Amino acid sequence: MTRDHLRTCIFLAAITWLLWGCFAKTNDSIQIYDRMDLVTQEEKSHITSLNQMLLENFDIDIKIVILSQSPPDIDRKASDLFEKFHVGKNSSGARGVLFLLDPEGSQVRVEIGYDLESIFPDGFIGYIERRQMVPFFRANKVGPGLEATVELMVARATGEIITPQYMLIPHEGPISGYYSGGAGARAAVEIGSGGLDKKPTELTDNFAPQPYPTMTLEKYTQVLSLHIKDPDLGLFTPQTREFFKKWLVTDAQQDNELHCLLKALPDATVIQEQDLAVIYFPVHNRQVSPYLFKKGADGWMLDFATMNQVIGFNHKNQWFFSKQDHAYMFAFSDVFIDKFGFPH
Repeated sequence: MTRDHLRTCIFLAAITWLLWGCFAKTNDSIQIYDRMDLVTQEEKSHITSLNQMLLENFDIDIKIVILSQSPPDIDRKASDLFEKFHVGKNSSGARGVLFLLDPEGSQVRVEIGYDLESIFPDGFIGYIERRQMVPFFRANKVGPGLEATVELMVARATGEIITPQYMLIPHEGPISGYYSGGAGARAAVEIGSGGLDKKPTELTDNFAPQPYPTMTLEKYTQVLSLHIKDPDLGLFTPQTREFFKKWLVTDAQQDNELHCLLKALPDATVIQEQDLAVIYFPVHNRQVSPYLFKKGADGWMLDFATMNQVIGFNHKNQWFFSKQDHAYMFAFSDVFIDKFGFPH
């Protein structure tokens, strides 16, 4: 081999190694592989940002794969992709989560790494698939469904979601490396097969406006516990009824809200000014936002339309004011609001 030939081989080998390294790095950094273009670029950017904060704050590494062809065995496919993409490599241990969507086969699989199986046991994963992901996907809201599911996983990681005891059995298995232990669950779902679940309830008369804001909120806990999604309840302001007609509500979201609300109610404070009222909780409880009420001719109603406009939540499900120029700020005159909208 001549010296020039040797130099050429060394150069090509170096280029090959460099390209392979860049490809491997790209694979590790990409969080969403969408083969079907079901997630918009804006949604991808939002989910990627949320996943990055999840990694930084909770040491949980998430990848999302949407397949263009249905595999013979989605469980095996999930396990193979988990290892191929080294899901969890960016965390301190085997703390990876893989969302695998198979639109053609009408199914979804969530795969969990070893070190997360006690936090996200199979029962919990099956629950959020059926009660959170499936309703969003049936309504053809794949991006928002993925984001909302990640938010529930954050709530579970912080202990804000308490699931039934049978879901919390720890999984005994290896705790090193980033490979999947086969934990997780799958669910059947046909993307875009149905609209929003807005069925009227026969209990409409039980949810009329109430004489006091506290009674209205108590009635709302019944709405949550019964998984009622009828937007036309008298318990809501007219603007809220229009808002809920376009807003997707899932059983999992209602379960989570009910759990957090019941836990916080003993520390609730009611502030009323003419036909407006606010029920809020100690500012250190950032998981439960204030509830806003408006009084009509028949009594007090919940004003979720305004709540949606002025209250936001960060990646840890902590609430903040996205706007402060609204009529309900009278209730927060003794609270300092920082530049990010968080009360102190």
